[in-house]
Amino acid sequence: MLPFYHLDRSGSPDNQCFYRPVENVGEQSRISENHTSHEKKQMTFFPGFERFEELCFDDGPSEPSPFQLSQEECTKLRNIHSEMLELFVPEEEETSRTLSSFRVLNNCRSNLEEQNSAKVKASGSDIACSKVGGQSVNEIIRLAGEKFIKSRSQRADGFSELNHDLHDDKTGDAELIVQKLLLSAEKIGEQQYEHARSLLNHCNEYSSNKGNPIQRLVYYFSAALREKIDQEMGMTTPEMVSLQFEKDIMNPSTTTSLSLHQRMPFCQIMQFTGIQAILENVSQAKRINIIDLDIQYGTHCSVFIQDLASRQVCPVEHLRITAVGTKLNTITTETGKRLANFAKSMNLSFSFHVITVDDILDLNENLFELDINEVAAVYSPYFLWTLISQQDRLEYLMEVIRTINPSVMVVSETEVNHNSPMFVNRFVEALFFFGAYLDCFGEYMDPDDPDRFTAELMFGHGIQNIVAAEGKERIVRQVKNNVWVQFFGQFNMVQKELSRSSLYQASLVAKNFNCEASCSLKMDGKSLILGWKGTSVLSLSAWEFL
Repeated sequence: MLPFYHLDRSGSPDNQCFYRPVENVGEQSRISENHTSHEKKQMTFFPGFERFEELCFDDGPSEPSPFQLSQEECTKLRNIHSEMLELFVPEEEETSRTLSSFRVLNNCRSNLEEQNSAKVKASGSDIACSKVGGQSVNEIIRLAGEKFIKSRSQRADGFSELNHDLHDDKTGDAELIVQKLLLSAEKIGEQQYEHARSLLNHCNEYSSNKGNPIQRLVYYFSAALREKIDQEMGMTTPEMVSLQFEKDIMNPSTTTSLSLHQRMPFCQIMQFTGIQAILENVSQAKRINIIDLDIQYGTHCSVFIQDLASRQVCPVEHLRITAVGTKLNTITTETGKRLANFAKSMNLSFSFHVITVDDILDLNENLFELDINEVAAVYSPYFLWTLISQQDRLEYLMEVIRTINPSVMVVSETEVNHNSPMFVNRFVEALFFFGAYLDCFGEYMDPDDPDRFTAELMFGHGIQNIVAAEGKERIVRQVKNNVWVQFFGQFNMVQKELSRSSLYQASLVAKNFNCEASCSLKMDGKSLILGWKGTSVLSLSAWEFL
């Protein structure tokens, strides 16, 4: 294992960055003085809290939140954003029962219609979902779902009607292929495995991991359904799929991550918005500690450094970035070195502190080396969902953060429910969610782009885990924003308003990517929801502790 580093702040002069290697604190945290903490870790901090599987909420429409900035504010943010973008260039180098199971198709249609009508206004510029040339992937899925439900509800022997269609010559009809996928999922739910496998053989005639977005989607979902069949029939075990997914999602390749970040709008829209929210909440602090729960390559941290180094009002005396890592999301030494060099070039006093633990239950507030003169902020980009399958760890982490009492905690998560105990519901949710991503890939990346292949293969492992795995092997248990709102409420957290400047950042990035017609931004209470052609994909919210 590579050594981990943190910057030694003892006797550090201003504007000097240096660090020393430290051993894995997962081992250090097991010294005798922490024995009693393990008893504490087994406690349920909030006995009244419901399990994620039991949380059900109304997904009714929320009112959009119009906003507008002054011309001066717009100009300032545009300039800042333009400078920030330069930092992101990668370095070289049964019928009724069945219909009930597929009711989520109607929910997805309802959500799509809501997204079409929701807008966020920013300085006279509207970003709204609308149809673009041809059909989007998720419009094809929605239309196929409507035909599937209509066919199944019109006939008691609905399969015979679909079965007739399945043997025609329209093997290239995208809607028909999606209906085959839906029918195959239904048959798996009814334990008609050979029938389901036969349907998937038809899908193979159309699917391709090198084709158009819908062909690629069918390719990965067909593979996931085959894996589900094999596991149900005892031909394979789910462990290998889970292990492969953990490896991919927690440690994606550097080049692929940087390439997607530079070329895809989703990440940058939410990242710039979250960064702006944090910066505004530490605007009066001279010594700042940003705690990052998933720093990866630290690209976004360069934005913090650049902004804080150029701050004229209440100049920053020192910036400390604390990166939290586990055995799954390791932190490379190069991240700290790169950020330290960049801070030095900006003449900013900087230190980089890494906390790495074998288990989240080994984390405690003492490891953060908190300074009473520092103002702390927590940034959690798409990390909390990885602990839903280990809710004791999730609750423990939140308890540690509550002890730290940061001025703000900014959270980005996926806006999808992959936590349903019903396999068919997860299947449909995932179909729309990944359909949106593959559709976006199709607009911004070439069909034979190697980074696109790598990203889609990683998605394929995630799809298999969502569709095929059950019990403890099902790692992907993402939930929607309304569930997180309820969860955070159990920790005496209150949601903070996202400022007009933060929301403007989101609209500005979307405009720079020229995706205003496809990308929707709407407010769900105080949370920002990003959608792609009618399908919600990401959420962002800011929180503080009472």
